[in-house]
Amino acid sequence: MAATIAVAVGGFLLAQRLALIPGPWTAKPGIGYLGNVDSAYTAAIDADPADYMTYYRRGTLYQKQRQFDLALTDFNQAVKLSPIPVSLETLGEQAKNSLSRDTHTLGLVFLLHTTRAEVLQQMNRPGEALADLDQAIALDPRGSEVFFSRGLLRAVSGHYDTAIADFDVILARRSDMTWHFGRGLAAYFKGDWKSATADFQRAAQMNPREDSYFVWLAKAQLRGGTALHAEDFSALDRGSGAWPVIAALMEDHNAEQFILGVRAGAGYANPGSRDSKCKAALFLGEWLTFRKASVGARALFTEAQATCRPLSIEQGAATAELRRLPAS
Repeated sequence: MAATIAVAVGGFLLAQRLALIPGPWTAKPGIGYLGNVDSAYTAAIDADPADYMTYYRRGTLYQKQRQFDLALTDFNQAVKLSPIPVSLETLGEQAKNSLSRDTHTLGLVFLLHTTRAEVLQQMNRPGEALADLDQAIALDPRGSEVFFSRGLLRAVSGHYDTAIADFDVILARRSDMTWHFGRGLAAYFKGDWKSATADFQRAAQMNPREDSYFVWLAKAQLRGGTALHAEDFSALDRGSGAWPVIAALMEDHNAEQFILGVRAGAGYANPGSRDSKCKAALFLGEWLTFRKASVGARALFTEAQATCRPLSIEQGAATAELRRLPAS
């Protein structure tokens, strides 16, 4: 029975997707044939080396080709050449006039900073990416998505309180399941199980078809030292792969057999997959933590931290768990 549960858990981990949270940490830009477009941009730059938007356009082309160093060089030059925009606060009512030169410049420079932030995240340079998002929000704080992007980046890079503050801003504007989930993650990473539970509950209520919301809800409730609230899981399909995961977190099995079973299940469809190794190691570390076996958990969280994609939710979770473990 334990082996069956272990394989089921591994299969769920392999299939689980957390790409509901938009951003470069989950995006996979396509690599297609783009002809001589880059040559055309280069020729345009040679003809007018002061045109900052041509650098921006060539940079976005390099970004799609995953040539991040070249993209960053172009974005840096675009920011250097761009005019100093008037902030939204200074523009006042003029900001509503889309034909205004100042309004247009504000929008372009805002775009430069948010796009460069994406590339910096793809290059695993969160500090610089956050600086760009800070500048974008200082220029124009109207957009909720830039707060959301900064909040999640702050959460996965260990800045839990400021991440929660970003989600507070946009959730004061309206309720959104991914924003509740993001704030729940930041609270969970911080160790605030009560707040995490409340946000995961709301996310699951708003989208009961998303299994991962229920898994995180179960973990937050168990971490908070309470039994699972049956009413919170009544909407979860009984055929969902989330059920074996939730059950496994509450059950005691032979550790060696269970660990082997989870790893086998996670790697079955994609042997050698770094992603499957990451998710299996994270889950097993959590499972051992629930069993109060922190010595074994440390090695698994360390493995997850090393194998999970940089700035992914999984890597952020592993880092948070390692911070919580007692010094060895």
